Amino acid sequence: MGQYFYDMVDKEEMATFTYLPTIVELMEKCKRDYADYPAISDKTTTYTYKELYERVGKRRNFIAKQNLPEGSKIAVMARNDLDAMELLLAIATAGHTYIMLPNALGEEALVGISMKFKLAGMFVAEEFMPLAENLTCKVWPTSSIGDEEEPAAQVTKDTIAAIYFTGGTTGAPKGAVLTHGAMMRGAFNGVFQPGKVKHKRYIAMLPLSHIFGSVKSFLACLYTGSLVYTCTDMRAAVGDIPVVRPHVLVLVPGLVEIIFNIASMRGKEFLGDLETLVVGAAPVPPRLMKIAQDMGICLCAGYGLTEAANLSFASCETDKYPNSMGKAYPKQEYKVVDGELWLKGDNLMLGYYNEPEKTAEVMEDGWLKTGDLVEFDDKGYIYITGRIKNLIILPNGENVSPEELEELFYKKTEVRDCLVSEMDFNGRQVIGIEILPFMPAFAGMNKEDIQKKMQEITNEINKELPTYKRILKVVVRDEDFKRTGAMKIARNQ
Repeated sequence: MGQYFYDMVDKEEMATFTYLPTIVELMEKCKRDYADYPAISDKTTTYTYKELYERVGKRRNFIAKQNLPEGSKIAVMARNDLDAMELLLAIATAGHTYIMLPNALGEEALVGISMKFKLAGMFVAEEFMPLAENLTCKVWPTSSIGDEEEPAAQVTKDTIAAIYFTGGTTGAPKGAVLTHGAMMRGAFNGVFQPGKVKHKRYIAMLPLSHIFGSVKSFLACLYTGSLVYTCTDMRAAVGDIPVVRPHVLVLVPGLVEIIFNIASMRGKEFLGDLETLVVGAAPVPPRLMKIAQDMGICLCAGYGLTEAANLSFASCETDKYPNSMGKAYPKQEYKVVDGELWLKGDNLMLGYYNEPEKTAEVMEDGWLKTGDLVEFDDKGYIYITGRIKNLIILPNGENVSPEELEELFYKKTEVRDCLVSEMDFNGRQVIGIEILPFMPAFAGMNKEDIQKKMQEITNEINKELPTYKRILKVVVRDEDFKRTGAMKIARNQ
C-alpha cells in the first residue's frame, strides 16, 4: 500500500526522505541538509534554514526562562507571519503543546479557551493584545525571543505536539490532540507530489490554525527544504503570486476560484512559475480541474481530517479521476463499515482534549470513524458520497446525502458553488438547493434569465434521480455564502 505515492516523486529525491517521527528530528534534518537554503520569508526578511534553526533555539530559550511544567499547553494568537512559524516549531521542540488559534476569535472566546485547555501561556501578536487583557494565563508578545540557543527537549513519537480545533465528526468544536508522530506522518505524506519536490517556493496562504495549513503548506515544505512565504491576509496574498512566483500553492477551492478568475483577466503570466495546486478541505469542482489542466498546472486533490493529521488520501490524476479523492497514503489503513470510512494509523489523534465521551463516539479499537460515506472502485480510488451528520431524513424513511446531489451540480460550468438542504416550500419541507452562479457564463443576462437557466439545470438533473431525491426548490444567490476561516461553505448557516 502506498507505492502509488512513492512512484510519483523523482526517485533520486525520494531516496533522501524517510519518515521522521518528531518535529525535533525534522529540525535536525533541516539544519543538516538545507542549512544555506532560504527557509521562511516575509519578502523583507528571509531566514536560511541555519538561521531558522538558531532562532527556534532562541525562542526555546525564552520559553525555558518561564519555568513552565513539562508538556504545558501554549497558545499562539497571530497571523501567518515569521513569529508564528517560529513559535510553532519552538513550542513543539521545547516539549510543550502548541495551540494555533484562529484569528477570528473574540475576547470572550480567548478567555474560555484559556480556561478549558488550562493554558500555561499565550503568545499574542500586537494587533490582538487588546483581546488578551482579561486572560488569567501568562501573555507574551509573539516577538519574544531569548539571547542564546536552548537545546531541544527529549521528545518521542508519542509526545503530544499540538491541539487543533475541529468540528469533529459530531459537530461541536473540540480540541484534537495530536502527537509528534501524527503531525510528522502528515508532514511526510505532504512530501508526495509529481516530479521534483525539493527547494520549491510556497506561500502559506492557509492559516496555521488549520491542520491543512500547518501540515501541508508549512511542515511538509520544511521536509523538502523549500522556501515558505508568510501570509497575513489570505485574499491579499493572491496579489503576491506574480511577485514571489510560487511553484506550489496549497489551497481550498474558494481560493483556487479567485486565483483562476484573476488569471483569466490578466493572463497566465499572473501565475508566474506555478506548477502544482494542492487542493483540499472541500470538493473541487471539475470546472476548476479543467482550467488547471488547460493551463498546464497539476492539480492534486486530497482528503483528510484534523483527527487524522489531515492527509489520508490524495490524487494527482484529477484529469483521469475528477470525482475521486485518490488512494490511501502509505501506512494508512482503512475499512468501510455500513458505508462509513474508518481509518487506522499513526496519524490518528489521541482523542478530543478532556472529552472522553465524544472521543468514544468516534474511536473504536484504534479505528477512527470519519463520519464520511464512501465508495471505492476496483483500482482502490476513493469516492466521498456524503457526511452521515448531513444526511436528510425524509418522512418516508429514505436518507439523502446533500453532498451527493451537490456533486451533480458542480459538474455544470454555470455553477460556482451550491448548498443542498431541507427548505420550506408551500408549507412543507422539501429538498432544496442554493446556487451561486458562475457569472462569466451569464454575461448580459438578468436575474430572471439566470433563475430560469438554473431551474432548467435542476430539471435536467432531476430526470436522472429517483423521485425521493429530486430537488423541488431552487434559490439563486446574488452574494457569496458565509464561509469558514478555511473558505469552506458554512453548512449550518
